[in-house]
Amino acid sequence: MASFFKSFLADQEELEQAEPLNWKWLCTPRVPCSKPTKPPPFYKIKQALPWTIAIIMGFQHALAMIGGIVSVPLLLAGPFDGKMKIEEKEYLISCGLIASGILSLIQITQFKLGNTGYYLGTGMISVLGTSFTFVPIARSSMAFMMASDSNMQCNSDADCTRAWGNIAGLSIPGVSNPGQCNVLTNRCKYSGQEAYGAFLGTSMVCAFLEIFLSFVPRAQLRRAFPPIVTGTCVLLIGVGLTGTGMKYWGGGAFCADNYHKRMRVMRGPNMAGDWTQKYPSKSPCLNGACVPFKGALGGICSYVAPKYDKAKNLTTGDVTTCESFMDLPGVFPAQDDVKMSYTKCTNNGQVVLPFGSPEYVGLGFAVFLTLILIEVFGSPFLRNCEVALALLFGFFIAGVASYDNNGVKQWFVTQDRIQSAPGITFLWVYTFPLSVYAPAFIPLLICYIITTVETIGDITASAEASRVETEGEVFDSRVQGGLLADGLCSLIACLFTAPPNTTFSQNNGVIALTRCANKRAGYCCCGFLLAFGVIAKIAAIIASIPDCVLGGMTTFLFVNIVVSGIKILGPEIANRRNRFIVCSSLALGIGVAIVPQWATNALVQGGSSTTAKLARDSLVIILSTPYCFGTLAAIFLNVVIPSDQDDLEEEAEEDQLAAHKLEDGNGDGKGVQMIAMTGSSPDASDLHAPSVR
Repeated sequence: MASFFKSFLADQEELEQAEPLNWKWLCTPRVPCSKPTKPPPFYKIKQALPWTIAIIMGFQHALAMIGGIVSVPLLLAGPFDGKMKIEEKEYLISCGLIASGILSLIQITQFKLGNTGYYLGTGMISVLGTSFTFVPIARSSMAFMMASDSNMQCNSDADCTRAWGNIAGLSIPGVSNPGQCNVLTNRCKYSGQEAYGAFLGTSMVCAFLEIFLSFVPRAQLRRAFPPIVTGTCVLLIGVGLTGTGMKYWGGGAFCADNYHKRMRVMRGPNMAGDWTQKYPSKSPCLNGACVPFKGALGGICSYVAPKYDKAKNLTTGDVTTCESFMDLPGVFPAQDDVKMSYTKCTNNGQVVLPFGSPEYVGLGFAVFLTLILIEVFGSPFLRNCEVALALLFGFFIAGVASYDNNGVKQWFVTQDRIQSAPGITFLWVYTFPLSVYAPAFIPLLICYIITTVETIGDITASAEASRVETEGEVFDSRVQGGLLADGLCSLIACLFTAPPNTTFSQNNGVIALTRCANKRAGYCCCGFLLAFGVIAKIAAIIASIPDCVLGGMTTFLFVNIVVSGIKILGPEIANRRNRFIVCSSLALGIGVAIVPQWATNALVQGGSSTTAKLARDSLVIILSTPYCFGTLAAIFLNVVIPSDQDDLEEEAEEDQLAAHKLEDGNGDGKGVQMIAMTGSSPDASDLHAPSVR
């Protein structure tokens, strides 16, 4: 800490006085088809920016980040993935915000590592937040692990103390976790807490790859991972995540994946007297056909035997509840009533409806429409914060909206958990058992390669938006320090119990739009993020957001990743060779994104040994994750397919042209091409085109 304050104070000694802020420009709404207005002065990195202005600018940066930071824990801890308690989900939201605030300080404040010539941090507003890149792997690895047996022995579900299921946010062993105890092996399946801890532990080990890559020269990284590879990967990450966003928009991921399941309840007639021993049942569950893990209909149908009421001298009929994809042998047809037959979505307050119900879609569309209106009419301040404001507006609409369920008013947002949440929280209030999950190792290494490549692009964009050098020794020190901080902070974030962190690209747009690159604004941003995380009530409010509202926001965020991938690939597909590589890679990646069963159903089969299961799970995770499969294909094809002579000559001409442009630049970074990894130049429009962050 002493080193941090010494560095901070040393910067301030060199600062020149800043001009006053044009508040009118910052807060004036935009009128369509109007003439452009004169922008305010540009605030440089080292300038005596008044703290009042720094607080306003930092608040904008924090609001631009908050939507992306909270989305990841909301997904991973939700009832369809980690299946954690509502208290644990709230904690992970707070933990993500706290980790982002603390770790961004390291990135913004550049430290020199003794006399080694290496640095830690960029010395610019390069803020860190939870990365979307790791979400597909986290979801896949957690799902695979939670379907596997742990070492905990059990005779019933009540013996599995780390429940891997929840009802309305409550995890109760023996109640909310049916089927967690495998009665064939007498072992509990891994819980969501254990699976999340394994993801964190594996991520920590893999983070050393990015730390190592931070010492590799930038030119060599570009040759190893050219834009044709990274662009394909970024695009496929966006494709996979956009599907997840749409699932949440329709009501939730689980009910989206199981919407085609039908449910039918069959009740036998009540009969006078005691008929429990000779009840004339017509259920398909007779003779143990519905016993879990044993019967032919286990997991499809459940059966409640007839019961005799001695006081009434009455035997109540048996009850059979079945779910089926089609008419199975011995199973009756499904009901025609949509509200009775489809799997319901349960994470939208008290309102439980089938996937894609107009109530869910309408609330999500309120968020999406708000984004459009702010972009059209909003002032620069509002446009900087449009994602957070749209989410807040959607949450407000959901809070006042209700659903009439046969005369019973049900609410999309309830205040019970918000009122009972503690006032403050901090790191390690909840902990998760760390371990290493081998099948996720290779996919996570690919994740860190991609974040390395994209971090270089983000640092280049930040440097250009901040009007500092984008070439030369100073810039190389920023890239090296930024990559080292990125890898080290990802490792520290996992120790904080938060997912890996990496640079947020949307904040480059905030710099460009507000014309403020001053580090004081970055420090204020860190303070706001830390405050948002420590105040536990804020996390409780965020955790109360219905899935359909969250989906309306995340769909917009995730599809911007697709656009970023297209932007990277645009200049690279001018020749036949590159087009073939992109087409082949996208065919595989988009294919498994649309039909994941291609890779998960029967393609990979292995033995019963532990080694065979690990190898099978590793291969299935790679093949069923769009960007892993597509990226590996792009890397392989880029190596084996030779380049034509004409293509090499075109690339040489482009490099020569880029060199001429660099020589013609004015030295402040304004005319320099963004040549690191993204193949594009950042501007104010990049605010609304975040890459994977």
